[in-house]
Amino acid sequence: MNRDPAIGPVLPTSHRELLGDLFEGAPRPTIIKDATSRFLFLNSKACEMFNLNIEDVLGRTDHDFLPACEAERIQKVDAEVLTTGEERLFEEQVTGPDGSTRTLLTHKRRSFVPVPEGKKPVLIVVISDITELRHAEEVLRASEEHYRSLVELHPQTPWVADAKGNVVEVGPGWQNASGRGIGEALGRGWEKTLHPMDLPEVVAKWESAVKTGASFDMIYRIGTTKGRYRWYRNRAAPRLDANGEVVRWYGLLEDVHDRELALKALQSSERRLRQHRDELEKVVQARTAEVQEKNVELDRLLQHERGINALQRRFVAMISHEFRTPLAVIDGAAQRLTRTKAAVTPQFLEDKALQIKGAVARMVELMESILAAGRLETGTIAINKEAVSLGAILRQCIESRAEISKSHTISHDLDALPALQMIDGTAIERVFSNLLSNAVKYSPFSSNIHVSGWKEGRRVLVSVADSGIGMDGDDLPKLFEPYFRARSATGIAGTGIGLNIVKEIVELHGGSVSVRSVLGKGTTFTVELPLDEMKQSA
Repeated sequence: MNRDPAIGPVLPTSHRELLGDLFEGAPRPTIIKDATSRFLFLNSKACEMFNLNIEDVLGRTDHDFLPACEAERIQKVDAEVLTTGEERLFEEQVTGPDGSTRTLLTHKRRSFVPVPEGKKPVLIVVISDITELRHAEEVLRASEEHYRSLVELHPQTPWVADAKGNVVEVGPGWQNASGRGIGEALGRGWEKTLHPMDLPEVVAKWESAVKTGASFDMIYRIGTTKGRYRWYRNRAAPRLDANGEVVRWYGLLEDVHDRELALKALQSSERRLRQHRDELEKVVQARTAEVQEKNVELDRLLQHERGINALQRRFVAMISHEFRTPLAVIDGAAQRLTRTKAAVTPQFLEDKALQIKGAVARMVELMESILAAGRLETGTIAINKEAVSLGAILRQCIESRAEISKSHTISHDLDALPALQMIDGTAIERVFSNLLSNAVKYSPFSSNIHVSGWKEGRRVLVSVADSGIGMDGDDLPKLFEPYFRARSATGIAGTGIGLNIVKEIVELHGGSVSVRSVLGKGTTFTVELPLDEMKQSA
């Protein structure tokens, strides 16, 4: 038999082993006491719950571990169960060795163990620690009371809806807002209180929010049973679960009637002020526009006058320079013919005739450019379209240029052009005569020039390509401006108005002209014209 010197004999070892076999594997903490409430056995779960060692507990009573009042209360219940044999299940507050208080659900019943003298009564105590459960319940009760107070005291009216948008709870403020009972707002009953003009939009936006999970925020009118309406702002946001699905809607209904009336009055006042301001601005703008128009017209006339003076000076300088060269050629050829004493050969006559013809062509070309530029300046140039062969015009231009410029070879590929096209033949001839003249002029050391023509859908394109001196890329954007000349053209005769005339004529046809050029490698001009429908003869 085991013995504690301080407390006397306890159960024999064989009985302790029996109790261990019976209760060590119990699912919950289990304590065995004798008739005097001394501890006979604790399973490992009970030792762990109270942070005790079984050898330090055996033979002792609750007075050795608990405050006197708690120990006496526990021993009183122990005695009742041992005496009456009735089972007891109750809650009790127990102070642990560390001073912390626990709430225990305790089940006590009487049993017997064999001893040499017969059977000895014992008390079996099974314990469940429900401290956290009771604490959670207290927190929940406090939260519910807090929520209830918040709902009742909140100046706005809280409400809750399920995932499908049906109202399941609403604060008492609803009664003041609608004059109806809270039950009438549940489900979709709140719709009956809305102003008829607001109802369709509110319902549509609420159903959209429920469908998409987006927040809801609207201002609309709610009517009472007496037919009076007030403005309210209703806001709601969803609560999502772990999968991102809406499980609840939480909303607030706020009375904004006074604010809306004040806002509408302010908006009406601002609208009247804006109308007055706009009327004043129109008067000021009209007067200012009149003054600006007069100033613009005066400035235009002044600039026009200055432009005319500048053009006149430039014209005189250009004429004196550009006409001097072909006249010198004609004069030189004529003098050679006059001074020749020997028999004049046909080849000699042909050479001098070509020089004179080329110089005259250059002078005619200059005169035509000057006259065309003048018509463009005054806006008197006219385009008279008729059905002509663009290919025939191009071949004529190539033939005329080839006759003048014997040192260059002009090849062409024009078979893909349409047979007839609505264009002004004279104006288009001037365009390509100018482009071919430039190709020859700016290809002094490269004799090959190629003209190509083709059709793309309802557009006709013609390119004139040379392999001459080319141009710097910085000059290309300004190439079609009047009197502009590329830097690479320094030392080569020219007026700077030919390409401007080309651009204007092409655009009057509804087309466009573009250029690609590489300095030192050549230039390609591409003219694009619309393929107009042929006019039907009467």
